[in-house]
Amino acid sequence: MTLAVEVLPVRSAHHQRGPSMNSTTQPRLTTLTTFATMLVCVIAGGYAIFGERLISALYSGEIAFPVGDFFSAERPLQFYLLKANRIVANWGMLLLAGCCTMYALLYRLKHPASSLTLVDWSLWALFMAIGCAFILLNGYEGDWYRLGQILGWTGAPPFQHRVLFVWLAQLLRALLPDMPVLGAYLVTQIVALALALLAVRLFCTLFIRRDLAFTAQFLALAMWAPTVSYYTFYDIGIVAVYALALFCLFQRRFGAYLVIFALGTYNHENSLFLMAACLFAWFSRMPMRQLAALLAAQLALYILVRLSLFHTLPTHAAWQSGKLAQNVEMILHTPGRVMTSLAPLLLWYAAAAAGLRTAPVMLRRATIILPCLVLTSIVVGQLNEARLFNAFIPVTVALLCHQIQLRAGFAAARPANAANA
Repeated sequence: MTLAVEVLPVRSAHHQRGPSMNSTTQPRLTTLTTFATMLVCVIAGGYAIFGERLISALYSGEIAFPVGDFFSAERPLQFYLLKANRIVANWGMLLLAGCCTMYALLYRLKHPASSLTLVDWSLWALFMAIGCAFILLNGYEGDWYRLGQILGWTGAPPFQHRVLFVWLAQLLRALLPDMPVLGAYLVTQIVALALALLAVRLFCTLFIRRDLAFTAQFLALAMWAPTVSYYTFYDIGIVAVYALALFCLFQRRFGAYLVIFALGTYNHENSLFLMAACLFAWFSRMPMRQLAALLAAQLALYILVRLSLFHTLPTHAAWQSGKLAQNVEMILHTPGRVMTSLAPLLLWYAAAAAGLRTAPVMLRRATIILPCLVLTSIVVGQLNEARLFNAFIPVTVALLCHQIQLRAGFAAARPANAANA
């Protein structure tokens, strides 16, 4: 049984009839995208000219705030100006990326491509630039995760065992001794972001036409970017690991899958949930003996990797204690804090869930990753940190790409394998 996606050959635009889409749909989408782009530009320009003066007037009371007392006298004006600037920049960049993606999508529908073109690489470069901007604008060094301590192997548990990109940072500093800690960290995150965007695109080619897979990169960026907060070496890498692992798993490339699984465990211990995805995805779809052997190999690798970490980096605990009580307290007393953090992801999940019924069986089964993440986040994480759910981004993006494929009627990769059955 082979699991390669059978992609219909893409001929030249002269010979190929376009996707089965209503003839009035594309012009309407072009008009809406143009309107949205102009609106974003107008809002950004208006804020650049009047934004700080308006916020200053609201803060000083010259203009009454329409909804209650929004500003606190305990915080200086500069705090609110920086916060507003960050919000406008964040949403402006994501909306710009969305408009560019839509323009590229409409262009590609008229001009199909059989390989990567300048459009694909330009969008990837744009997404990379926006991702790096999010890290620079929104990232900070928390007291509980000091980069210098992590590089010196003195971080608190469980952070000191998430070492994959720490090794890369140490290699960089060994080759360039004058490189500052923050500079080495940022380089590792550029590498991780590049891998994540490419990996998500690769995985989603199983569910959307290959020359439209840049859509997956935008969706992944839009889900991940709002989760950026304090610096960590591992968060972006989780997205790359899960996307690559799921691609190999769905394609029956089990040797490569096991290698990625082991490397992913060095990045973060939540790679364990790939075992659940493997079990659910392949249950009743391969001989039980073969499935048991695959699961046993993963468990053995996981144990060996974890033992090697505890042996070389001894620690008194595998995780931080007291998180369950802290989460219960947050849910009971400050539910708004949790909802504010998780709201963007919940909207994406709701959109993805709308297509669950028509999604391929293996992709539906891979959603077992989400309850695993929820359970561990409640017990050993913090529910107000949306980044804890980064591992589910590839599955969510794949579900949305499959919906786009079906609803728009794109002429494309007709799934001819178990992963898409």
